[in-house]
Amino acid sequence: MSSYLAALIGYVIGGIPTGIWISKLVAGKDPRAVGSGSSGATNVSRVLGKKWGVVVLLLDALKGFAPVYWLAPLIFTEDLQGAQVIMACCAVMGHVFTPYANFKGGKGVATAAGAMAAVDPLALLFSLGVWVVVFVVTRRVSPASMLAAIAFPVLMWRLHDGVPLIRVLGGVVIAVFLVYTHRQNILRLFQGSEPRFF
Repeated sequence: MSSYLAALIGYVIGGIPTGIWISKLVAGKDPRAVGSGSSGATNVSRVLGKKWGVVVLLLDALKGFAPVYWLAPLIFTEDLQGAQVIMACCAVMGHVFTPYANFKGGKGVATAAGAMAAVDPLALLFSLGVWVVVFVVTRRVSPASMLAAIAFPVLMWRLHDGVPLIRVLGGVVIAVFLVYTHRQNILRLFQGSEPRFF
């Protein structure tokens, strides 16, 4: 029962379509109708500008962080780590398949980063280092995001002695899922048509 509740809480909070709501409120536009077709911060920045992109980035990250870091310890007294991992994974899935907007949201990167910050902030810090290096070299968000996500469970495993296996497995699940959400980006990267951020 607790696993289902954790999944539901993560999904419902993660599914809040901040990018869609803000874009419609500010400009009357749906970010999914332009650019990459995503409701995430990168595409919102194309619609509304970088300032609003940062706002959406922070709010999307909060959707992953808040349930895992704040709500889980209040609700689950047994198997807290398992509940946190389930919440983290379902928050990311909620963002991608948002129940509030026809199950079409963003790529899940910011929400995943927020969840990762709650699970292991040190591993996330190093993963952000990977993101920055790849982004600077390629000037593209998608490969930076995918490689940072892949690095997270590896870093979590290497940085700590005796890290619970369920946390590492949760990181692997999120990384694989983010690669899946970027499948069109991967295709464009191979074709040489993936746009640069600047």
